[in-house]
Amino acid sequence: MSANQAPSKQCTGQNTVLNLGTKYEDGGRIYLRRLSAADVSQDYLDWFQDETVTEFLDSRRLTREAVIEYIESGAAQRTHYMYGIFDADSCRHIGNIKIGPIQWNHLVSDLVCVIGAREFWGKGLAKEAIRLGNRVAFDVHGMRKVSGGIASGNIGSIKAYTGAGWVIEATMKGHHLINGEPQDRVVVSCFNPKFFPERA
Repeated sequence: MSANQAPSKQCTGQNTVLNLGTKYEDGGRIYLRRLSAADVSQDYLDWFQDETVTEFLDSRRLTREAVIEYIESGAAQRTHYMYGIFDADSCRHIGNIKIGPIQWNHLVSDLVCVIGAREFWGKGLAKEAIRLGNRVAFDVHGMRKVSGGIASGNIGSIKAYTGAGWVIEATMKGHHLINGEPQDRVVVSCFNPKFFPERA
C-alpha cells in the first residue's frame, strides 16, 4: 500500500490535518482517502435515501450537517475515522469505510464498508476496499484486530469480508430484526499479523 501525500490534480483532497488528503492505494481499482466536509455531496446524501443501499444499515436519511459533524467529531475525539472509497479511474466517491468505534485500551475497532453508488455493485470493489481498510486500520491507526457484525441475509457483505481475509468468529442467533424478521448476526474479524503472527 502506498500513501501518496500529493494526490493528482484530478483527485484533490483536503490536507488540513494529519493524513487528510493522503491517498491509500495498492494499484487496484479503488483508493481510500480520509473524508472532509468537502466530500459530503448530494450524491453522498442520496445513498442514505436509497432503501436498497440502507437495507442492512442503521444510518438513513442523513443531513449534510449531521454527516459533517459525525466526520469531524469522530476524528477530533479519536472515536472513529471516515474514509471515502474512490474509483481510481474517475476519482468518483463511491462509498465509505469507517474505522470505529475504536477501543484504544485494547487496540481493536469495528470496520464498516458500504458501497453507496449501486452501479459499482457486483464488481468485487467492496472486497478491495476492505482489504485496503484492513491495512489502514493496522498500519495507520495501529489496530491489533478489526471486527464487524453482519446480518445473515446480507450475503454480499459476508462474501466481501471473508474474501478480504476476514474469518467468521461467531454467530449470534436472531440478533437483528430486518424488515420485522429476525436474522442472525455473523461476527467477522481480521487480525493484524504483527500481533497475531500465527494468523499471517
